Amino acid sequence: MNRAATGGKWRTETLTRSFPDANVPGGDVIGTHGDMGESWLSAVKEALPDGGGHLDLGCGGGRMTFALANRWAPDGWSIGADRDEEALDRARARAIKENLSGARFLALDVEKEDYTAILSGGLPDLVTAHLCMGLEIVRRAASVLPPGGMFACVALHKDLWREIGRPSRFALAETELESMLERFDLIPQFRRTEKEVLEIKNPQDFLESSLSADFVSRWKKSGRWDALNRYLEGGGRELVARAQLQCIARKAAP
Repeated sequence: MNRAATGGKWRTETLTRSFPDANVPGGDVIGTHGDMGESWLSAVKEALPDGGGHLDLGCGGGRMTFALANRWAPDGWSIGADRDEEALDRARARAIKENLSGARFLALDVEKEDYTAILSGGLPDLVTAHLCMGLEIVRRAASVLPPGGMFACVALHKDLWREIGRPSRFALAETELESMLERFDLIPQFRRTEKEVLEIKNPQDFLESSLSADFVSRWKKSGRWDALNRYLEGGGRELVARAQLQCIARKAAP
């Protein structure tokens, strides 16, 4: 596991990029906060033993299952749980295409339903929750982990979009996440905060050409669009476009 991100402190890494910038890929430049951090993913791979069992909460289209396939397959298993049936169907089709017979994707409300029903008596070596975080998820994950099992999670950091004064209601501070883990005897082994700061050189061009219609619609509904415009009109030129808390914790022995 990445030694630089272990121990008792959070390691913060911040990337600053500019708009417009030839190095910035197309798409929503402030809509990338769901990207999977490579440092965290590498550490998660180390946390899953070869041929182990993996439970992914809020799995969506199964990207954690497929990202970790070279660790759990062919002798282990991976179960993805989500409420979105369309996403589960996409994951099932991909698993068939890639001949991953140990992958299953099951409908479950991970904040309200018991995980033991889908585990069929097995215990996971690793539970992942990528941007699907909350106290109930931590509690339920801890309840199915054996001593020594690992819980790997990513949560939005409270610094996300802080400049516009409208943080995500799902965002957490470091102390909040640590408190959740401590309540259920999960001991952090890896702590990392990953941020991307966007420098906006041309606000008008940024608003008109860099954001998709879907993104603008969602931000208008949430009230963030007006807040973003006010911030830019007031001279603001930097925005925390991505901010994540990335943690891997070990279940303590009773």
